[in-house]
Amino acid sequence: MVTKKFFFVFSIMLVVTLLLTACGAATPAPTAVPAPTAVPMGKFAVLTSGPKEDHSWNEAAYNGAMALKAKGIEVAFSERIAEGDEMRILREYASQGYTMIVANSFGYQDGVFKVAAEFPNVNFAWAGGIKHTAKNVADYDQPFYQAAYPIGVLAGYMSKNGVLGALYGFDIPVCHSMGEAFLAGAKSVNPNAKLITTAVGVWEDVAAAKEAALAQADAGVTFWIECGEGPALGAIEAAKERGGYTTGYVGDMSVNGPDVVLGNVYWNLEPLFSKMMEQTMDKSFDNPFYAMGMKEGSVQVVLNKGLASKIPADAMTAMNKAIADIQSGAFVVPYVAAAPK
Repeated sequence: MVTKKFFFVFSIMLVVTLLLTACGAATPAPTAVPAPTAVPMGKFAVLTSGPKEDHSWNEAAYNGAMALKAKGIEVAFSERIAEGDEMRILREYASQGYTMIVANSFGYQDGVFKVAAEFPNVNFAWAGGIKHTAKNVADYDQPFYQAAYPIGVLAGYMSKNGVLGALYGFDIPVCHSMGEAFLAGAKSVNPNAKLITTAVGVWEDVAAAKEAALAQADAGVTFWIECGEGPALGAIEAAKERGGYTTGYVGDMSVNGPDVVLGNVYWNLEPLFSKMMEQTMDKSFDNPFYAMGMKEGSVQVVLNKGLASKIPADAMTAMNKAIADIQSGAFVVPYVAAAPK
């Protein structure tokens, strides 16, 4: 009897255990909450024709790229890429998964459009400033003429004879509009101001630019604005020899001429590059032409702090008012892309 009773009790306990186990299996286990999926940041690349330490065009691109890197975007930068060799670099970046590639030179135009046709799922941009785009190719404005106007106001006060010089790599719209705005700003305070212009025919030949600037000095020029790194450096060297003031080109070039660079047309490319990446990631990139100037904080006037004390108070006031009016939209700087025919 004891053995039968034992087996009876044991059987009951086994059945209860099996039932409890079955009930437990029917109860779903807690679902683990998946970790948030990281939003893809994309990959951004820039190539320039000159060195990143030039205090000018190339450094502006490098600084803009580094601003994106600080935001967590993977960034690559190639410098000193000769025109004609850009296609090789563009193809390499496109093949490596870079989603937005900027060729920061007017001279890269043909290479950009050719490679872009080979990689329709990669976005490209070139520094044309002429609204030449494609489905996956952006062009971007360089409205340096906006900052050229208040620097012209300054030149109207600082040039004793009112003879101004504009030195261009080439007389293209980006450059021509700078000279015209520079003169317009000067005329706002000195109606007798005049402008002598020279297109050197090359962007980076400092010696040739210096000779052109010296020729302008012989004609009476005492304050220069320039379009192109070579023209800027050439004008700075000429001013060191002959006197007068110059303008730094799209970077703070005060260090290149502490005693002659009075003000700088400064280019902050972070807003532009950020917009390119934003539209690349949200798939809204489509034949874009970007126009970002003084209102957006992309184009600025930066004075040489070492020479600020030489600027009369009324000149500083007039220049700052011009800057404020342009930024607020109260004044629109005339855009003159070419000489009248």
